[in-house]
Amino acid sequence: MSASALPVNATSGSKKVWIGLWLAVLAVGVYFVVTNVPHYFIWSEESYSPYYWSRAGFLLPHVLGGLVAIVIGPLQFWSRIRNNYPKIHRVSGRIYLASVVVGALGGLAMALTSGVSLAYASGLVSLAVAWLAISGMALAAIRRRNFVQHKQWMIRSYVVTFAFVTFRIVDDVMTYYGLGEDTARLAMLAWGCWAIPLLVTELVIQGKQVFASR
Repeated sequence: MSASALPVNATSGSKKVWIGLWLAVLAVGVYFVVTNVPHYFIWSEESYSPYYWSRAGFLLPHVLGGLVAIVIGPLQFWSRIRNNYPKIHRVSGRIYLASVVVGALGGLAMALTSGVSLAYASGLVSLAVAWLAISGMALAAIRRRNFVQHKQWMIRSYVVTFAFVTFRIVDDVMTYYGLGEDTARLAMLAWGCWAIPLLVTELVIQGKQVFASR
């Protein structure tokens, strides 16, 4: 990834940090897709498991929408595409937002039919609503040609998009080490996979403005 792929106007000293962060995001995303997604394309109860099979009509759109958003999202932050190929940037942005709508609606249906616990279901419902609302704000900002706000809302949107990856990887780690009872762990992750990363993102976005050199 070249320096022109950085999501913000980074200084020379911070370019390596941003490149490292994006490489880490891409590596984690690839790991998630390879280890968690392929079996959903095999349409059978054995592949989906009995728990998900009755809701496969909700789960498959959720997975497809999330997968497209995870894959195409980084293109929105690639300044070379944004500056030199604005049509590609706009088209990929529309695809991203459409995939968010599909993924969020599928996720909302999955959450509302979940039988794990109220805390777990409410966390996932809130995730779906936040995903739609934040992505909607990114769209509203660009329609008003507020480019700074658009970029910030798109960053927030992708952080929420990545919540599905965060959930699965943290759950795998906690399960491996025997941390937490299943229901309590799932409820914690349903909230923590998006709320905590979103809080950290907000601190970074607002902190840059608060502590910006005058």
